[in-house]
Amino acid sequence: MYVIPQEYIVHKFFQYAGYPRHKKTTNVYEGGCSMCREGNSWGRKRRLYFLVRENVICCHNCGWYSKPINWVQEVSGLSWQEIQKETQEYDYIPGFEEDNNEKTYIQQDLPTDCINLFDTHQLRYHKDSVIVKKCLDVIAERRLDTAVNRPKALYTSLSDKTHKNRIVIPFYNEEGKASHYQTRSIYKDIIPKYLSKTNNEKTLFNLDNLDDPDHIFIFEGPIDSFFVKNSVAVAGIQDSNNGSLTPIQQKQLDRYILSKKVWVLDNDTTGKSKSRRLLEQNECVFIWPRELKQFKDINDLCIHAKRDEISQDFILKHTYCGMKGIIRLNLPV
Repeated sequence: MYVIPQEYIVHKFFQYAGYPRHKKTTNVYEGGCSMCREGNSWGRKRRLYFLVRENVICCHNCGWYSKPINWVQEVSGLSWQEIQKETQEYDYIPGFEEDNNEKTYIQQDLPTDCINLFDTHQLRYHKDSVIVKKCLDVIAERRLDTAVNRPKALYTSLSDKTHKNRIVIPFYNEEGKASHYQTRSIYKDIIPKYLSKTNNEKTLFNLDNLDDPDHIFIFEGPIDSFFVKNSVAVAGIQDSNNGSLTPIQQKQLDRYILSKKVWVLDNDTTGKSKSRRLLEQNECVFIWPRELKQFKDINDLCIHAKRDEISQDFILKHTYCGMKGIIRLNLPV
């Protein structure tokens, strides 16, 4: 039995529940349900409850009722192994005992009843759907339908319990099968912005688009990798983790032994911190030129420049490895 610290559950509740609060008299945490959004009552009522004594999180709107650890997995997209790593930073008194025995899950390649947003026939059928229209607006605004390295399809679901009303980004493997997926919110006020398929180890995004590459460009977020040929994405790097890839991602990347790997991260403080850590591991990293400091990432750059591709030559021109990259990062802006 592995002990999940109560402090960790409370932290996640305040991170993912809407407008959370704690009732000290009953020791119950209340908030808005980030899975069902509670219909028209969002922002006015709190129907999600963390019942500490019963060790349960439940929603009186959508009917969710389960142990806190299951709720954390649903809303965060974290695997059991990732949660174990995170909980090591928390105190263990008091805590909840969780059964960490392996469980059998029925896995779907994609969320329930997905609509292919690149399929004109399906779009015609759902032409009156507000959600489908909003998804298409976001896709067009971010140039995701014209980007040079886009996946063969993007989806949305109108019924999936966890991932409905979001853009579904499938992670296709070399055989063209969706081995993983990540979903993105279409409204700026929806938290979390990204959710991943639960109970499933993250694979590399866009693996099926690699074309006998001399270089493989590794992005953190899938959307940025839409704009550079022979790019993949890892869907998140924890700045405090020792490893930047999951075991299966590492195995997938190792198949391309002759391809040089280049990391391309965001142009912000967090991205630079992660770039430094990679350089300390003697990796090769794209370092943003000073004249582009106003852009936060590759997608942001392409939107403003109205471009569907950033050339590999441009990325390689500003790529540094190991100590040379660390020195370059230390230069004044």
